[in-house]
Amino acid sequence: MTRTGHIATGWGAAALAYALAHRLGLSGLLPWIAAIGALPGVTAPDWMEIAWFDDKGWRKSVIPHRTWTHWLPLWALAFALCYFNVQQAWWVSAGLGFAVGGLTHLAMDVPNPTGIPISRPTRRRFSLRWWRSDQMVMPMVFLTWVAGAWALKASGALDSALAVFSA
Repeated sequence: MTRTGHIATGWGAAALAYALAHRLGLSGLLPWIAAIGALPGVTAPDWMEIAWFDDKGWRKSVIPHRTWTHWLPLWALAFALCYFNVQQAWWVSAGLGFAVGGLTHLAMDVPNPTGIPISRPTRRRFSLRWWRSDQMVMPMVFLTWVAGAWALKASGALDSALAVFSA
């Protein structure tokens, strides 16, 4: 998926993170902190590579693209650590959202031919091979937004979130 597409899916990921935090019993600002954490998380697998362009316009990075930063087990571990410790501190709520964002990023990269690593970060990648990264961006963004809206409604978080604005 394109950078713009990943940024746009961030709003759906934020809704998913808010709904999950609400479902876990977090209240007050904590679900909002989770939602805010999802916004940088959804682009994190790319910017964590510490990339730049050389004078010829070639992309270079400290961590090769779609290796460690796109490795599903690492993001799943981050999610699990936050999920099972979410009541501990506010920053764990932010971490939960960040992990939801990262997992959303990976889900958006699976349909394209490059895929994401599953078993080992520097080995063969899993791909659905449905379309290239620059294709189907808006339908995937829309799907993420629908999933976020559904999660908010299904978890009862929508009423909670709207109550903040009506108080």
